[in-house]
Amino acid sequence: MTNSSATLGPNIAGAPGVASNITYLLQCTPALCDMKYATVMYVPNLVWNEVYLAIFASLLLIQIIMVFFWRTWSYTALMFFGLLLECVGYFGRILMHKNIFDSNPFLINIIGLTIAPVFFTAAMYLTLSRIIRHYGVHNSFLSPAWYTGIFMTADIISLVAQSVGGGIADTSSNKEQSNKGVHIMVAGLVFQIVSMTFFMVLVGSFFLRVRKDLARQRATNWAAGKVDPPTATHVRGYSTFVWMFAAAFLFILIRSCFRVAELAHGFEGKLANEEVPFMILEGGMMILAIFLMTAFHPGRYCADEWKKKKVAKTVEERKFSIGSGSATNGSGFYPTGRPTTAAFNPIAPQQQQWPMHDVRLQ
Repeated sequence: MTNSSATLGPNIAGAPGVASNITYLLQCTPALCDMKYATVMYVPNLVWNEVYLAIFASLLLIQIIMVFFWRTWSYTALMFFGLLLECVGYFGRILMHKNIFDSNPFLINIIGLTIAPVFFTAAMYLTLSRIIRHYGVHNSFLSPAWYTGIFMTADIISLVAQSVGGGIADTSSNKEQSNKGVHIMVAGLVFQIVSMTFFMVLVGSFFLRVRKDLARQRATNWAAGKVDPPTATHVRGYSTFVWMFAAAFLFILIRSCFRVAELAHGFEGKLANEEVPFMILEGGMMILAIFLMTAFHPGRYCADEWKKKKVAKTVEERKFSIGSGSATNGSGFYPTGRPTTAAFNPIAPQQQQWPMHDVRLQ
């Protein structure tokens, strides 16, 4: 069997910037062919990409070990697939170092690093549902299940757009088609950024309501001569856990913004062909995010909530199915949605005051 375009890529003999002894693209090296024929206009640094691969592989191993302590199976499954894809992506970059003119390693890199963040944000949406139950569902505009459903769907739409766009750009035979694919990829990334921003707004609103709710609760309990219930800090480090997850989410958002800027001018753009910004704003941001999601593993703070099986609606979830009402009209909720004593124990005498919160909701 002779060498042909089927095994060594297209015939580029005599093309500008190609050495006279080169016939096929995959025979090229940076010394023999102009880098404009390569998948990117630089050779990925072997050491740094191996270091990144080792970091993601180590975090993957840690996540696998931690699941046997905390039993957070759904969270770990999402982290596992995300980290596996990160490893695949950086393995592709190591192959790119060996032959930067081969499009297959570039495709492996693009697929792995494009899909991976979707699994990490999905893990965050699952974690948020537990955080909402911890602080009180009545403080949220959406029920925990809605957060997961809406934003995971948005991530899937973004992923499909990026995958379709990447496929068109990689297999296109002309620049016009390639640019069309890149534009679809950018549209998918922009949609992801918009959905993540909307998510941050809802979460920010939730915690503002939590803060006001705790203040009202303490004031009402004081007026009723009751002792203040434990605050959110009764779970040691819980507030730090929440802040660290918020920081991790922000790192992923920064990474997505970078990818939009990177692809704004296509694969031939200046930013898309520089490795240092990529290693900092793509790989660096993801390492920081996943490190926080591992160091502040939700199993340490809400493992009990993760293990619960939802047999019936909790007291506070009734708000979403029954609606608002007064303390005596049978719904068990004030018009503002704040649960009353009746909501916790419908048989008990109706009392027009807020109850002591269950410790688990603090």
